[in-house]
Amino acid sequence: MVFETSHTAVESRLLDIALPPEATVLDAGCGRTTRLIERRDRIRSLVGVDLDVEAGRQNAALDSFLVADLCEQLPFADASFDVVYANFVIEHLERPDDTFREWHRVLQPGGHLVLLTTNRASPLIRAAEYLPQSVRVVIKRRGPGVKTHDVFPAHYRANTPRLLSAALSGVGFAAVVVQPVATLDRYAGNHRLLAAALRGSERLLPANRRSTIVGLWAAGPAVAPTSE
Repeated sequence: MVFETSHTAVESRLLDIALPPEATVLDAGCGRTTRLIERRDRIRSLVGVDLDVEAGRQNAALDSFLVADLCEQLPFADASFDVVYANFVIEHLERPDDTFREWHRVLQPGGHLVLLTTNRASPLIRAAEYLPQSVRVVIKRRGPGVKTHDVFPAHYRANTPRLLSAALSGVGFAAVVVQPVATLDRYAGNHRLLAAALRGSERLLPANRRSTIVGLWAAGPAVAPTSE
């Protein structure tokens, strides 16, 4: 498998596959900005949902924004969208199976889910879970440049390749491309030697333990939830 180090480059290739002309797209957990602004020539309608009202209203790329909890039923009819895009949101979900089922419901049959998420199978990502939240905020601010108010507690309910595959196939999604990406060097900030060391450490890991998962899934027939 190719040693990928740019999650945005992998995402771009998958969006090329996923987006039909004149697409209707749901940005799930849209936040203040979205890279989908670079694809507006392919997107007829871009709808964002987020619990953060202020962040969503600041997102100038959206055609419309609705306040919604991704763990609850979404305010859309069945088969409303061609693509659901989720950029580093599932690590914060308490009930990912319910969320994935809703994403499947609002997608057209054969529509696509493009998803980026942290991989908890990465030993360094897992080790970072034991750091105090204040320290994690500083690392994300100085490395990838995440604003303090955009660092949220993580639950990691479906954040390994195995758990993610089981959860998505369990509601009717079929994997098209699932690409582990080495992205730990983002946390090095401007320290080039540290960035090189982090890239080197990820190169030595099995692919399924690299720090970010970028994937494309197609919506197949829905799978009924199992009764307890």
